[in-house]
Amino acid sequence: MSTKDHGRMKLFIKGFALAACLVFAVIYPEGVVGLFGYQILFFRVYHLIWLVTLVVLVKRLVPGWNSKISVGKVFKRHYAQVLVDGPSKQEKLGRYQRKVNIGAFRTAVYWSIIVLITGLFYNVGIFNKLWLFLAVAFFVFMDQFCVSVWCPFQWIIGNKCCNACRINNWGYLMAFSPLVFIPSFWTVSVVALSVIVVIQWEYLFHKHPERFYELYNVNLQCKNCGRGCKLSLQQRS
Repeated sequence: MSTKDHGRMKLFIKGFALAACLVFAVIYPEGVVGLFGYQILFFRVYHLIWLVTLVVLVKRLVPGWNSKISVGKVFKRHYAQVLVDGPSKQEKLGRYQRKVNIGAFRTAVYWSIIVLITGLFYNVGIFNKLWLFLAVAFFVFMDQFCVSVWCPFQWIIGNKCCNACRINNWGYLMAFSPLVFIPSFWTVSVVALSVIVVIQWEYLFHKHPERFYELYNVNLQCKNCGRGCKLSLQQRS
């Protein structure tokens, strides 16, 4: 299965699961609560979801467990240096870094507003805990939607694609951030690990910005990409 088809499959599965939860949340909310609290041996369903989520987040921190360049480009294993260097390229790298940093800051502001509005809905009673969790599920789905269909952050930041995305590893923190309004061991641990993932990402970006820029990283050039998008096909032809 190609990367593109795999992404579409993940989008379909997440979309179907989200739609089913939303429907049941409207017509039978007790059933959704019961499903997440259903006991399997010594665990409940939400324990298993929490465990899987932590495994996914921990994988983002380990270089050897990041086979995709989109999330692994912060690590040296995905960096193949362009041999020719010079003042003009270094100047372009500086301009690129400033541009994407401004885009990242704008994204953080926009997302903070969305999260604050979500929290306001919860505090005034428009959302209950169930709908706050469903909001998180919706954000997780939208993260996949951005990868597989269309990404507004590509326009906000100015990245050409997911592989070159300045904020790729922000995704889980952005999705899980509404959980701060319902603090518990389970929610705080997920948000805290998401923060650690972003801290690592930001530290490595500022230490090695060249790993994010195609003029320095051969692996980010469209002709060397295996995603099969229009840009890579045009450069190969």
